[in-house]
Amino acid sequence: MGAKLAFNAALRPKLVQVGLGADPPEPDVLLLHLVSGDHLVLECKTTSFSSASTTSKQARKLLISCSDANSALGVDGQAIVAYVLAKEDCDRQFEALQEIAAEVAEQGFDSALYGTLGLEIDDKGLWAHLSLSEPPEQEHAQALLGPVLIAAGISGDARPLYFIPFDPTTCENQTPEERLYCRKILLERFYTAGISVIGKAAIPDCVVIKSDDLFRQATFEFSEKWQAKELGGLKSKLLQGMATILNKQKLRGKVKVSGNSLELRLADEEERQAAINLLCKANSEQLALNSLSGQIDMDNPDS
Repeated sequence: MGAKLAFNAALRPKLVQVGLGADPPEPDVLLLHLVSGDHLVLECKTTSFSSASTTSKQARKLLISCSDANSALGVDGQAIVAYVLAKEDCDRQFEALQEIAAEVAEQGFDSALYGTLGLEIDDKGLWAHLSLSEPPEQEHAQALLGPVLIAAGISGDARPLYFIPFDPTTCENQTPEERLYCRKILLERFYTAGISVIGKAAIPDCVVIKSDDLFRQATFEFSEKWQAKELGGLKSKLLQGMATILNKQKLRGKVKVSGNSLELRLADEEERQAAINLLCKANSEQLALNSLSGQIDMDNPDS
């Protein structure tokens, strides 16, 4: 997760020339077939996008990079690019990818095999429908085509379920509303994990809350496999925001942030409950706005 692909060095000047830039793309998820070295390169989207949208720049770079799997991933296998979204949006997305691939070819670049991975829920469960621009030669890839039952007996919206709700490496491809919503969900999960730590602590005690532990819980442990360097700054912001919320009322002066840890001195059950109440009542939407704009203020904890 969060791995950066690479470009063949010979392509970089041309990428800059056509306005794509030589910075490598960072897909959401890489799935590796160990025997062959083939990769399924997945990018998750809530809805489809057009070939003229800002998101299409990333798609162009993914198709170009993955056309040479050896340069992109350091393997001799094939890299297949697939966009994951609700099945009802796949036809529009596939058409956009066809247009993007044609434009890439006109500019003189090779293009990777590409397609969509559509998610659909019916009375049997969650299905994945992989459709590709060309039939794959490999049997293990052919086995993924068409409907594959992912999870039985679930219900709800089939749009991609984000185990990592906010990704700082791809937020530039989101609308402001999407960024706010995703950050809000991450904050809620992060604070819920913090409440769990506080609730289990032996009182009186100096409770140590580590941002790595909270982030791991907030992302269903996926963060352990996440390589993005931007995580350091994100974890620090989340922890600073939690300290700001806690450093109030009965707990003023009892909160200290040191590196990736928050220390909270709790003298009794009343203070424990005060800490839990502060986190439960925190306005996650306003906090998301503040953290997105860098307005977390440690010097004015009551603001």
